[in-house]
Amino acid sequence: MVGAVSFASADDSADNLAKITPATIKAFNQQIEKSGAHWQAGETWVSKLSKKELKRMFGNNKQPTNRLDYSKPKTPTTPAAWDWRSQNGVNWLGPVLNQGNCGSCVAFSTVGTLEAQVSISAGLPWLHPTFSADQLFECGGGGCDAGWEPDGAASFLQKTGIVDMACQPDIMGSTGTDLSCSQATSCADESNRLYKISGSTTPSGGFGGGNSVAAVEAALQKGPVVTTLTVYTDFLTYTGGIYKHVSGDEEGGHAVSLVGYNATDRYWIIRNSWGPLWGENGFMRVSFDDDSGVGAETWQFQLPAKSEFLSVITPAENDYVSGTVKAQISLNGTGTTTVQVRKSGTTTALSTLPCAASSTTACVATLDTSTLADGHYEMIAKSTTTNVFSLVRSFYVVNHAPTTLTLSYTGDGIDTTKPLTDWETFNVTATSSSVPFQSVSYLIRQNGVIMMQRETDVVLNKMVIGFHTNMVPNGTYDVFFRGVLPAAGKVITVDSNVQTFQFKN
Repeated sequence: MVGAVSFASADDSADNLAKITPATIKAFNQQIEKSGAHWQAGETWVSKLSKKELKRMFGNNKQPTNRLDYSKPKTPTTPAAWDWRSQNGVNWLGPVLNQGNCGSCVAFSTVGTLEAQVSISAGLPWLHPTFSADQLFECGGGGCDAGWEPDGAASFLQKTGIVDMACQPDIMGSTGTDLSCSQATSCADESNRLYKISGSTTPSGGFGGGNSVAAVEAALQKGPVVTTLTVYTDFLTYTGGIYKHVSGDEEGGHAVSLVGYNATDRYWIIRNSWGPLWGENGFMRVSFDDDSGVGAETWQFQLPAKSEFLSVITPAENDYVSGTVKAQISLNGTGTTTVQVRKSGTTTALSTLPCAASSTTACVATLDTSTLADGHYEMIAKSTTTNVFSLVRSFYVVNHAPTTLTLSYTGDGIDTTKPLTDWETFNVTATSSSVPFQSVSYLIRQNGVIMMQRETDVVLNKMVIGFHTNMVPNGTYDVFFRGVLPAAGKVITVDSNVQTFQFKN
């Protein structure tokens, strides 16, 4: 999930008041300057959340109890800087995701770390596997309100394994509602799609001397690691620079993916799970001198040996296609490759396509989607000689405009005779006869000008979507939602009903 975050509950209690005000941010920046720290506090989408909403952002139940020992010598010697976003000129990381309205940070940090390690271990930057944080979280024992622990995630990856994103998309962040394990493993051939690690290590707990910076730096040469930290209030307001806690209360435990460091400027690089609109495009630099515990507890995964790989590059995950589609497959093995297309949720191939070599590391299969009814499909590449296959790619075929395509909303307990203040939520219904909307945005308009637009790319038939009225100045605004659906080579947009509200913060 990379779009807007929807929170499904709101009330008039003190817990639903915004925790951080402009005065709070001003005080943080004054304290940052006074302490000599080198970062900037500002308004972020997380800093606008109420106390009640913030509770669901911190789902790590294993907070670090100590800090790394910076006094130990660097043995073995490691490079002065390391960053998996640009290692040998290549970004080995997948996109920054958003855990949304669920305390699933452990699952998201684990998935982000594992996906990168698989690509790095294979030495193939194009591999970019996508795994399901929802299935890992719900089947492993996590809960949106209860959170989880990295030890449990590592154990589940080894004993049970994780399915691909096509088997179970991540939707809990949009709904804020836990799934059962059976709901979180919805593909018919789940057992054949499980990826298991062979083991895990805890670099901070003994590797290379124990609890030292050198141990973590050495581990990072092999790939990112999961780490935990304690989040303080000022962390929520981070907009850039090298973070060091200077003020604010302890908010809770959090888990992130540690992806690099800079020993000269003395900072770690973490990838958060709060979307690319937070921090430095979803990332954060954390000072070695910070006391939140980054790196004090870490987990790295050991992967099974494998030498041959296949990956469906296009269509992209959940892509909307029509007409003739060129499926591009990347590979590092030899032999004949075929591409199977099947209806989502089934195991029977509707067609098996030859994949013609376009280079020594790629082949292309041609799919005529006019032979398929509009709907949800899956694609998998297979080697006919070595029994190697790719992860499943999910996509939609839309060759015809849907006969039914509507979007509507009502206020969730909103009194339309009174001004809207602070956090408001709306019940949204999105109906499509063939495939779901690709995205739905809420829009705030004044005098014909769009003042605010935020998008969610996980679209369900029934959603609860909310926003803060303080995102725009006080005044009178039109509020409506807009759905987007690519169909038959065109982009169809549908607007919901429009309601006019007074905003008064």
